[in-house]
Amino acid sequence: MAGCDSPGSAACEITDPDGRAVTNTSFGEWPAELSWREVWRVGGAKEAEQLIFPADVAVSSDGSVAIADWGLAEVILVDPGGEWQGAVMTRGEGPGEVQAPAAVTWVDANTLLVLDFGAFRLATLELASRSASVTAVDPAFLSPVFASGEVTFVALQPDQTVWLEFPGPIEDGWEERPFVRWSPGRAVNDTVMRSRARVIEGVTLAAWPRPLLGVGAETWVVSEPDGYELRVLDRDGTILVRFCHTGEALPLSSAERGEDTGEDTDSEMPDAWRRAVRELDEPREPAIISRIVVDADGRIWVQRDRPLPGAFHMHGAPGAMYDVFLPSGRFLGSIRLPDDQRLLEARGRRVWTLHTGSFDEFSIVALEIEGF
Repeated sequence: MAGCDSPGSAACEITDPDGRAVTNTSFGEWPAELSWREVWRVGGAKEAEQLIFPADVAVSSDGSVAIADWGLAEVILVDPGGEWQGAVMTRGEGPGEVQAPAAVTWVDANTLLVLDFGAFRLATLELASRSASVTAVDPAFLSPVFASGEVTFVALQPDQTVWLEFPGPIEDGWEERPFVRWSPGRAVNDTVMRSRARVIEGVTLAAWPRPLLGVGAETWVVSEPDGYELRVLDRDGTILVRFCHTGEALPLSSAERGEDTGEDTDSEMPDAWRRAVRELDEPREPAIISRIVVDADGRIWVQRDRPLPGAFHMHGAPGAMYDVFLPSGRFLGSIRLPDDQRLLEARGRRVWTLHTGSFDEFSIVALEIEGF
């Protein structure tokens, strides 16, 4: 598909024309006006539904939701209708227990796979029988991230492949971060890409463009460091399609400029950081995208809003705008999440988000897209 750029938009041109390519305009299948309907919500202030730090969720084919809560050291189930089923894995060292669950996925409709950072292993739980087994993960793979004290990116695929963003050497305010994958069948850890991030005190400054990665059950997606171009690859790393989209980067916010106007309430930048940001040269062109999510249908959600410096950003920016593409690279449309909600997973019209309340309490929310 091809079309003309909209006025003032960035060009959509595939830089490497080899293989299948899709060029998109700002016009997609979805109507411009879409709305949200809340279907259910768990956690929050409900004492019987405690969540401390939901690190990841996974949604089964029937809509059941598994929540890996790092803070509780539990894996919790919620049925498709939003009924809290409770913990199916709790804190401990046994095969069916976890210490620091960082990621979760469904192997099939009855089997969960969990990455346990605390025990350096994968735990598999068959729900009907409650039988469990474990697979050791190479400590040399997990240790650098565990020692850094921050998991900036983690993904887990049903075939037991684990993806991590590693901390790297910092020089002149730039950190060279490798994205690495590991699986039991690989002889060595596989560095799939490197991303040069602008940092202050180890905190990523999202306004500076860099390559980003999104991982789904069957595919993974990589963005180019400049512009709005992405590649979809299969498990073996073969490029399935390259696609681009028209779009402009959002202007730098006051927090991204190191200014303190009191408007950027989601940013928690110490004064020393603000001064350091003000002393930096601004990016030649701010980053157009800041996160990639591959959902349960293989669709690609590209986050346009950038998380503010100092803000929690593992699950993206709250209330962010997303451009949504089919696995083929064809543009569907754009939609903005409700305030204080971060995208976790999507399937069909249903979207699951992480909501942070006024007292920093966490909820998992199921939303329905309405309007098409």
